[in-house]
Amino acid sequence: MPERLREASVHGRFQPLHNGHMEYLRAARERCCFLWVGIAAPDPEEARRFRNTAREQLNSNPLTYFERVAILTAALLEDGMSLAEFRVVPFPIETPHRLTNYVPVSVPCLTTIYEEWNREKVRLLRTVGYTVEVLYERDVKVISGAEIRENIAKGGDRWMGLVPRATAEAIRAYDIRPRLIRLTELDERP
Repeated sequence: MPERLREASVHGRFQPLHNGHMEYLRAARERCCFLWVGIAAPDPEEARRFRNTAREQLNSNPLTYFERVAILTAALLEDGMSLAEFRVVPFPIETPHRLTNYVPVSVPCLTTIYEEWNREKVRLLRTVGYTVEVLYERDVKVISGAEIRENIAKGGDRWMGLVPRATAEAIRAYDIRPRLIRLTELDERP
């Protein structure tokens, strides 16, 4: 196994943070002493101007940056990390030229690969100057944020078993279901 890094970064939209994300965060934590957790699409409206894919749809981004910071912080603390071991920062991968405003290129990026978008992100990060390490590559996502959002919007409860306790508590506290329904309606307008 390679030597443990002093610091490294991970990134994701975390819309919402789920158990698959936690697996990724734990794997990254094993690789470094300090973890920068980057929130992609910190401003979903801005992200939509640069890339207009399903990831940038309004209903794919129901949680604000502030809410995602709160959820990530609570979940990582619940998982045994201390505040001295991580920090949550914006990570606007959709505008790669802005990334170095938030995470210096001297900080290696740890990522996973499930689909072509992940490969594209690796290329983007390397073009900016980051060292990128792929923690693992898989053909299938066991847990999907889209599936969780859809289940929440439909009033289901399957999603609760797919997310950390901090996420479940936040989804209820922030009353995300009506927001998801409203955002879906906005996305479906011509």
